[in-house]
Amino acid sequence: MGRETLVIADSAVGLSFLDGQPSKTITVDAPSVNVTAVVMIAREIVRLSPNVIVAVGGGTVLDASKIAALALLPGRVFDYAIEHASRSALTFLPRSRPPVDIVAVPTTIGTSSETNSVGILKNESGYRLIVGLSLTPRHAIIDPCNLTTLTRAAVSEGALEAFLRLAGASTSSRRSASQRRDAVSLGRVLLDAVARDSGSPAGRLRLARLSAATQRSAALRGQDPYSARHWYVANEVAFLLQVRKMVATAAVIAAVWRRICAGDVRWGDRESLEGFWTKVASGMALPLDPPLGIAALIERWGIQRPPRPTGDDIDRISVTTEKTWGNRHPMLPGLVAEDFRDVLRDSCWSSESVGCDRRPPVFVSRR
Repeated sequence: MGRETLVIADSAVGLSFLDGQPSKTITVDAPSVNVTAVVMIAREIVRLSPNVIVAVGGGTVLDASKIAALALLPGRVFDYAIEHASRSALTFLPRSRPPVDIVAVPTTIGTSSETNSVGILKNESGYRLIVGLSLTPRHAIIDPCNLTTLTRAAVSEGALEAFLRLAGASTSSRRSASQRRDAVSLGRVLLDAVARDSGSPAGRLRLARLSAATQRSAALRGQDPYSARHWYVANEVAFLLQVRKMVATAAVIAAVWRRICAGDVRWGDRESLEGFWTKVASGMALPLDPPLGIAALIERWGIQRPPRPTGDDIDRISVTTEKTWGNRHPMLPGLVAEDFRDVLRDSCWSSESVGCDRRPPVFVSRR
């Protein structure tokens, strides 16, 4: 009682849940959120100085809210995060508690932003990772009513994102028995949940809870924080081709896994990936070969893929991936532009165009 609350919400989301409760509100156009919008939100947060921030939307809005809230920390932490992200793909924040209680209310499935300590910031260079405990929401409210308008494609992409977090972690050999066990258990339950019911409110709620749970189990707590190496390639594909992250991932994941299963340890450990996939895919009518199996799963779930990039696009993506994540960086060590060209040429592309929203940034604040 008596705590100043600020609501930051996707402009496409209704705010009926406020039920007449007085609160200050910022609405944002989620598809257009970038570093400029995050800076504007941060300024409003400083001006309003809330005790609680309620962030309502998909991963983009939740991430923007978490990053903007850093402006309430002493020591110019927010300025450091924005500046460092302008020249580096990965920013680690000083260890500190969140400056304000953030209540995350996700309206999509799969990102797990409501339970993780990561924020993704879009700037002129690409999608940048910002990591720190100060980005962790205090509470998460997962309400099936907020998931009812999701398209089947959005649900499938969300389920794939959650599943590949587990699979990506499972490409590392440096994992304990409990980490392997949790990854397999959650992976099997996720596949089963999609197969049984991903259309009803109850089914969507189950998927959303499982996605959030991936961050709370031992599954992602291995000694290799960069083991999901497909993510970094897909990140650059998504930015440079201007497509959704999971659409980009659907194109490259099987090609990456083929290299792991061929014994290229730069991409991951063959035995670990095969062990995970064999256990989660058993009984799911999927090929037990991981690359064939993940391709079949993507096809079964109807995940879109991007149009085939031009040779120039492949060169741009490959050079940028090496510069940003590869070679001497710890994310993709030893991998260079030619390795990424090889993956992209071997990836699975669509002959159909994938739409891109190019609307200008929209930012509205109302008291």
